[in-house]
Amino acid sequence: MVTRTQKAERPTAPPRSRPLLRTLGWVVELALLAGAIWVVRRQLREVPLHELIAEFRSLRLSRLVASLALTVLGYLALAGYDFIALRFLRHPLAASKVVLASFIGYALANNVPLSFFVGGSVRYRFYSRWGLSTAETTELVFLNLMTYTIGLLAAAAISFILEPTAVPRLIGVHVSTTVPLGVIALAGVLAYLAWSLWGKPFHVVRWRLEPPSPRFALQQILVSLADWTLSGAALFVLLPASHVITFFGFFAVFILGQVAALIAQLPGGIGIFEAVMLAMLGDSYRRGAIFSALVAYRVIYFFLPLCVATVLLSGRAVLKLNRGGPQQG
Repeated sequence: MVTRTQKAERPTAPPRSRPLLRTLGWVVELALLAGAIWVVRRQLREVPLHELIAEFRSLRLSRLVASLALTVLGYLALAGYDFIALRFLRHPLAASKVVLASFIGYALANNVPLSFFVGGSVRYRFYSRWGLSTAETTELVFLNLMTYTIGLLAAAAISFILEPTAVPRLIGVHVSTTVPLGVIALAGVLAYLAWSLWGKPFHVVRWRLEPPSPRFALQQILVSLADWTLSGAALFVLLPASHVITFFGFFAVFILGQVAALIAQLPGGIGIFEAVMLAMLGDSYRRGAIFSALVAYRVIYFFLPLCVATVLLSGRAVLKLNRGGPQQG
């Protein structure tokens, strides 16, 4: 897939324009957040407070435990991104190191803006101590991005083809099926697999991209599909049973919500993801039940891993101080 790189000069904005661009970025993010809050409030305007409280209380412990278990499995699947990338780079590391770096990287990246850069910086901090060069860490991050993208296409293909009427029905558009979208996504996956079999390297700017081996391409698809499926299932189990929508119909909505959150680049997609899910699932579940599940999901999948990652980072920092300086493992 990717890879060997030549150092490229990064275009930089003129110094005077940087504060303006940062300010504009904040304005856009605040506007998106305000819009998302407005959508959420509108979806919940007919739901009284006592009903929301009752929905929270109705969340059974078994559903919370199931969501937590799926979250743990989901973060292990995320570690798979780093495992296969390190194997591709011919620089395998101990499983404990990979899981640690991956978990902390994703736990932080899932809760802040510009998650791609945050995750990359965390990996550089860990992997540079364990023998990877800056170029190798950059390549690993790029490999992870490609794995994430090809898995997204595979997940979209599966959900849009297996449950083609769910999204059009839920959003009320004059389109009867999402099969064409699923076929486009599937075509992207098949094109990637074909490139791995018969493709040649090509250049993008100063990057030279090499085709992955077919085995590595399949590993990418399977690892990323596991990630997407587990993260969606961690929310699905928190929702009450419904005869209106299947898991694959829900999964299609989940993917659209995640894509909207990625585009918005708010911390963890907060507000945007909830707005999409409430707007599209409002006719399949009680709105209070959706909101309580979304809040529980935000705590389980985002906040708890962030707390654990913070404790792990703090513990490592304390150990280094006690040992008299930085350690190499």
